[in-house]
Amino acid sequence: MPKVIDLTGQRFGRLIAIERVPNRNGRVMWRCKCDCGGEKVTRTETLRMGATKSCGCLQRETAIITGKKTSIHGMKHSPEYRVWRTMKQRCNNPNAANYHLYGGRGVNVCKRWKDSFKTFYSDLGPRPSKKYSLDRTDPDGNYEPGNCRWATTKDQLANRRTFVEMTNEDMNLAVLHLLELLYSDLPRRELILVASKIIAEV
Repeated sequence: MPKVIDLTGQRFGRLIAIERVPNRNGRVMWRCKCDCGGEKVTRTETLRMGATKSCGCLQRETAIITGKKTSIHGMKHSPEYRVWRTMKQRCNNPNAANYHLYGGRGVNVCKRWKDSFKTFYSDLGPRPSKKYSLDRTDPDGNYEPGNCRWATTKDQLANRRTFVEMTNEDMNLAVLHLLELLYSDLPRRELILVASKIIAEV
């Protein structure tokens, strides 16, 4: 397993990492103390990337100063919002675990969606159920209207090229992608080993 980075005592904005707490969905979590006295439990990557800088007090203060709400869509904790954030991370953040499968291959998020969750949601609508995930009908195309839909894993497999038409690299990417969807709690190193064994038997 990858070595866990010790953040104890480190400062991230108004937060100081106090101690590591039990993982959530395979993610390393930290309990942090805020300068205002509050506490926040959050993931390693959100701290290191600067996505989380306070217990929430900074957002509240900003809202008071600007007179604006921090979220106009009220869907910050919805599955669609998480999909939107993940989509942008995998295309724009080289530190993201699966960046090499997306941004690293030249896959981008269109400006219309990159700048607005509200527009993304308006174009795609609500996710039908937990069985559905965001899919690009053209696997080499970008995340943009006309190339994306909510689809089940079965639908996504039917949309891909057959194994006969695939190169070895295509196979590795396809198998690894499916394993990441099905076993997101496992370390990527283990998923790569499993993918290699599957490909060797095809």
